[in-house]
Amino acid sequence: MIDGMLLVDKPSGPTSHDVVQVARRKLGLRRIGHTGTLDPMAEGLLVLLIGAATKHQHALQGHDKTYRALVQLGTQTDTADAAGKPIRTMPVPALERGAVEQLLRSFEGTLEQTPPAYSAIKVQGRPAYWWTRRQQPVELASRTIHLASVQLGDLTAQTLTMTVDCSAGTYLRVLAESVAERLGTVGHLAALTRLRIGAWRLEEAKPLTWIERASPAEITQQLRPVAGELRR
Repeated sequence: MIDGMLLVDKPSGPTSHDVVQVARRKLGLRRIGHTGTLDPMAEGLLVLLIGAATKHQHALQGHDKTYRALVQLGTQTDTADAAGKPIRTMPVPALERGAVEQLLRSFEGTLEQTPPAYSAIKVQGRPAYWWTRRQQPVELASRTIHLASVQLGDLTAQTLTMTVDCSAGTYLRVLAESVAERLGTVGHLAALTRLRIGAWRLEEAKPLTWIERASPAEITQQLRPVAGELRR
């Protein structure tokens, strides 16, 4: 029996389910899942659970994560990310690095965050985005999240890059909009890379292109026993 965990470097474009389907075709198995969805536009670490390892899905979903997020300032979209349609524009004030660093640090700690309307949270058996696309947006309850670290990377007149260590369930799209608002403008999440889930890091993952080319035996050799991972 094939059983274990596979770390995948998901490119921007495919859905997390698309990645699962690639693994199912390659290994000839239906019993494959993952420990946390990445939006299609996002890239980076996706952890697949193969075979009997899927029974540990819930236990492996609550790990803290690290993301690198690119925020485009001056334009707000209906989905809060680059996949959406522009709905509002505002001038971007002059940005001073020290002030932006201080502002980002002010988000660190425990706070309440309301998930975006275009999210996969189920409401009456359907994801929230299903209702929103039908002009029937639903009210989503806020949730408590924790941002352990929000660090500034590159900064230009219209964009900023931030590296965020956060709890499970954090929406970087919402954070991007909040950062833009505090800077006196609007914005959206232009790009997102998941760098870490718990102790697992992107550098350990195999690209999706490798999985598409590899033989079932080669893929199986990359599986990690879940028993050991649960102790990490």
